[in-house]
Amino acid sequence: MSAAASLAKSGKLILVISIVVFIAALVVLLMTAGLGNATQAPEARLPVAVSTGTIKIQSGFETPINVFGLVESPKAASLSFDVAGQVTTLLVEEGDVVSQGDILARQDLQRLNARKRELQASLERANADLALTQVNSDRTTSLVERKLESAQRLDEVKASLNVAKAQVSEIKAALNSLNVEMRKATLISPFDGVVNRRFLDEGSVVNAGSPVFGLTSIENYQARFAVPADVIDQFEVNEPVLVKVGDINVAGTVTQRLPIRNVQTRTVDILVTLNSNERVRPGDMAILSGFRSHAETGAWLPVNALSNGLRGLWRVFVLSNEKNATLEARIVEVVYTDGNNAFVRGALKDGEIYVNEGTHKLAPGQMVSIPSQHKAGAR
Repeated sequence: MSAAASLAKSGKLILVISIVVFIAALVVLLMTAGLGNATQAPEARLPVAVSTGTIKIQSGFETPINVFGLVESPKAASLSFDVAGQVTTLLVEEGDVVSQGDILARQDLQRLNARKRELQASLERANADLALTQVNSDRTTSLVERKLESAQRLDEVKASLNVAKAQVSEIKAALNSLNVEMRKATLISPFDGVVNRRFLDEGSVVNAGSPVFGLTSIENYQARFAVPADVIDQFEVNEPVLVKVGDINVAGTVTQRLPIRNVQTRTVDILVTLNSNERVRPGDMAILSGFRSHAETGAWLPVNALSNGLRGLWRVFVLSNEKNATLEARIVEVVYTDGNNAFVRGALKDGEIYVNEGTHKLAPGQMVSIPSQHKAGAR
């Protein structure tokens, strides 16, 4: 029993000694940490240097807009014959440049020529009948004057003479109409342009009005834009503008601003005549730049000056003064942003100094300072 009691006392003594050693080590560790914190405390309490800017409140702002349109030719026509017939000759191909009055195609004239010869023969016969009737009229007039013929006979002869004259006039009119048809059997370019389409080949029989060629004017192209009503006043007639077509910018002039509004889109069409057709084709998409005015009171700030606030709102850190200032968080609403800057409205005052970057590392009430170079810029 004495041996067991001795072992128990020895175990307790070892446990006590272990506890004392652990407590002593813990005290030493805490004292060491306290000394470390005491050494670092002055540095931690130093104000954080921040970059700043000055708030400038304005009563409105403008945002850029792009108006999309299409390039078109000022003149474009689908050329066709006025009369039906067989096409015998096509004198141009797609891509050819033609001048006003150039002959582009011809129709077969055999049927028309035969009809013309027939009408000419009829005209010769009518003229012969007219000449004979004129002789009879003169002879009858002489006999009536000598009282050798009745007045009724003279009336009959004069009526026959008028009929003969009418027949001659009718045949001449038919000949004139036929000549017009024969001229219409030749397709002529109505203006200077480029052939952009050929719809048929030689030997085709076409009806009147069937398209043969597509023709586009070589005059300076136009771009048509449907401009929103609230920005239409930016584009005055005869005002020079810059139009983007593909990857190039083309100078132009506003030549028309239509006086009507599109019922569906509520837009107003304008026409811009381009100064050059180089590298531009009808059907290309064009972009016209403008701006839209907004009557909002606020300030432009860099996007980096904004940090997430409560309930999805944004906040801006404002300095109470320029030296060893504390940060104040101001809740703002983003009205517009272009990715780099944002127009905001909220509890901001003109001339206040705000932190323009690194806001995610800051907190309200934190002490900050402004480096000298930023102080000069802030003022």
